Amino acid sequence: MPGSTTIVGGQRYLDAITGRAAAAARTMFLAALTAAPTRATTMATMVEVAAAGYARQTVAYTAPTAADPPVTSLAAGVTFGPFTADPPSVGWVALVSVSSGTAGEIVEFWTLDTAKDVGINDSLTAAAGTCSISSTS
Repeated sequence: MPGSTTIVGGQRYLDAITGRAAAAARTMFLAALTAAPTRATTMATMVEVAAAGYARQTVAYTAPTAADPPVTSLAAGVTFGPFTADPPSVGWVALVSVSSGTAGEIVEFWTLDTAKDVGINDSLTAAAGTCSISSTS
């Protein structure tokens, strides 16, 4: 599933490729969302799952491909849950810079092919190779 870059993500990309600001490696996390984000969505305005058993998950991405345009995607699957309370339907996931709270950045988001209505003791998984990001200009 192709993603959408947020305004903050676009700013980070431009800073990195122009050399205006150093791009240091950092730990990133996947967040599950219950309402549609936009390019202007921030950590404070995104609507994230709040059910018991939920936590943002650490992610690792593949090296960019040599394709035109270059693409990177999840290097391994990511699982949310099992949920110990019934969460609302999940229709989106977002790449964020902090494991909890609203102090970080949301840099990319994806709409799930089909919203997932998981229940108690269920899990939600984003498979390896999904949540792709490409470089186009």
